[in-house]
Amino acid sequence: MGEHYLLQCYRDYPEITFKKYGKRYHLEEIEKTVAPVRQKNRLTWEDVQAIRESEHWLYDRHWAVPDPEAVKAGLDRAGSRLDFWHIPKKRELLVSTLYEIFRNIEVVSVLLRFVLPEHFAIYSPPMARILEVRRGLRDTQTYLNYLDNLEAIRRHVTGLETVAQVNMAVWVLFERVYGVCPDERIREAFDRDSFLQDLRIRNMAHLLDLSDARLARSLFSVNLRLSAQLAGFCFEQKVRALYQKSFDESPEFKDLKELINRLQGAEIIDGIRAGHWHHARIVRNDALHTPDRLTEKGVKELLAEIGEEGGESVLET
Repeated sequence: MGEHYLLQCYRDYPEITFKKYGKRYHLEEIEKTVAPVRQKNRLTWEDVQAIRESEHWLYDRHWAVPDPEAVKAGLDRAGSRLDFWHIPKKRELLVSTLYEIFRNIEVVSVLLRFVLPEHFAIYSPPMARILEVRRGLRDTQTYLNYLDNLEAIRRHVTGLETVAQVNMAVWVLFERVYGVCPDERIREAFDRDSFLQDLRIRNMAHLLDLSDARLARSLFSVNLRLSAQLAGFCFEQKVRALYQKSFDESPEFKDLKELINRLQGAEIIDGIRAGHWHHARIVRNDALHTPDRLTEKGVKELLAEIGEEGGESVLET
């Protein structure tokens, strides 16, 4: 078995930073610079400056830091809440305390990444995008979700020893897949990586809290086949529910064509509605059996027939 592609990404980090920024980053040197923070269990403004002004990388100008005097006062007020010794037990408290001081989760992540590289990483929207990190109600929760993802990857990939190293590998992965240094071999490995793809899907699992109809609509521009299949399920449930309600008998073992025709024959739906429903039935059948025949127009019309929420709630409109 060959080397895991994320290990290759990790090793490529200095080279990719050179290609993107014109400078090879050596972040481990910055870790050494601020190592006393861990020893003293105390962060100062001078430590913040040491990270920002280090010659071993280029501090992103978008990571704005509040007024130095405000930061100094905030660090003094925080006192024992800034506990760098009891991680991961007090991880959430440490993140939230620093966020109160710096008011920017990316700045907080930068500081923590260098002070405690075993447990923390730099957060940025591109990193969140490639993992589909689930957003929390607060920036701090989103960051903690991101760290949990990186820790899961660290445990999975032998050779990546810290969360910060995983962060570096994922940063390179983003540049290889979406960024300035594309690599088809890395992209293919990423697409085949069932562990990462499962993690990304789990991060999006909250979408399952949507109704089936809303999820079908959301999938329309992303995956036409899945949108049509889910909409087809909603449509069939709608027709069968109306049939059972109208005739007080089970629609089981009857196909959709028969159900629609009987509803029309009993004048529960008119001919125009029956025509629309037969068309929706054909699109539903294509979604299940011949998805190559699906068109955006047809799926839009199927979605229109299930209504906003789908199911029985729209049957009486």
